[in-house]
Amino acid sequence: MKKTVVAIAVGFLAGIAHAQTNVTINGQLDIGVLKETGSDTRMMRNHDNLLRFKGSEELGNGNQAVFNLEHRWDSSDGARCSGNNAIDRLHDTPGVDWQGAANVGVQNKEWGRVLLGRVSNVSGENYSKVDPFLFDGIALSVGNMTVLSSSQTPDSIRYDSPSWHGLRFNGSYSVGKSKHINDYNKSYGNDGFVLGAVYENDSFFLLADYERIQDSDKSWGWNVGAGYTVNDLTLTLGYHTHKVSRAVMYKLLEENNALKQNSVTAAAKYQTGPHTFKFSYNWGQADSDGEYNGHSNKYGFGYDYALSKRTTLYTIVAYIDSSNSKMGRLYNTNGTESDSMTGVNFGITHRF
Repeated sequence: MKKTVVAIAVGFLAGIAHAQTNVTINGQLDIGVLKETGSDTRMMRNHDNLLRFKGSEELGNGNQAVFNLEHRWDSSDGARCSGNNAIDRLHDTPGVDWQGAANVGVQNKEWGRVLLGRVSNVSGENYSKVDPFLFDGIALSVGNMTVLSSSQTPDSIRYDSPSWHGLRFNGSYSVGKSKHINDYNKSYGNDGFVLGAVYENDSFFLLADYERIQDSDKSWGWNVGAGYTVNDLTLTLGYHTHKVSRAVMYKLLEENNALKQNSVTAAAKYQTGPHTFKFSYNWGQADSDGEYNGHSNKYGFGYDYALSKRTTLYTIVAYIDSSNSKMGRLYNTNGTESDSMTGVNFGITHRF
């Protein structure tokens, strides 16, 4: 009897292995030490720790079924990561247990890819090409409360086109939770969408995105960016603006006012052998009916040394100078109300 059960199980697993033509497990581990003005030295990651399961199955006629599952956490204490989507940032909530992507879909080289579930945020993914720090760590080029730095969008359908001579399009539609009511008894549920376009070749890229943010009382944002590479040097420039509506700001702004933010990013990355040097400058401006008015200047410097193709040592220095402490809350990486802050972070990243 036991032999029969084992034989059935082996046959079942073999059938799965035959049907699933490609399954990969990869990810990254990142941990470092961080010291910021006015706070104790602490352990702090530069990038989210990530465990990813990806797979595809051949369906015939060039079609494939695909899936992507990602789990993210903080390796310093094992806690989940938080705030990785726009609605978490807007409502100042701790986020969900499953912070990474969780989606399934179909793809074809001729017509592109469609994914359903929790997908990578289109506008954030595209605009990250402007930032050499990839919207991570203390030197991320946008403000801590800027929704563009959101990495995931839940309850979504996403489409990515093929590349036509370097030009590709992507977009998503996200279903809102219309029963959301805030403390002021105002509904802020709405569906969201993103439309994006990217052109790139070996020397330069151009990008543009427009987004209506899911579950945000129809808040919106758009961005444009460009980059040019000559030899080992890449220069980038980008502009982003968004406005979040009154009804979604009740946990961030005590006055319950709408908030508009504009930002300009200029950055450079130089890579030679195992050495990578990074610099970014970000100018941010906020305008609200309450206390959140003013501007912020942020400077980020980074150096990576590749011990191997998978393991990298990094050092990052960031300095932020804001016109007032309320602006500091928006643009300081840790959300501290301070008009200036300096941070130093060094650590190690291993990809597997």
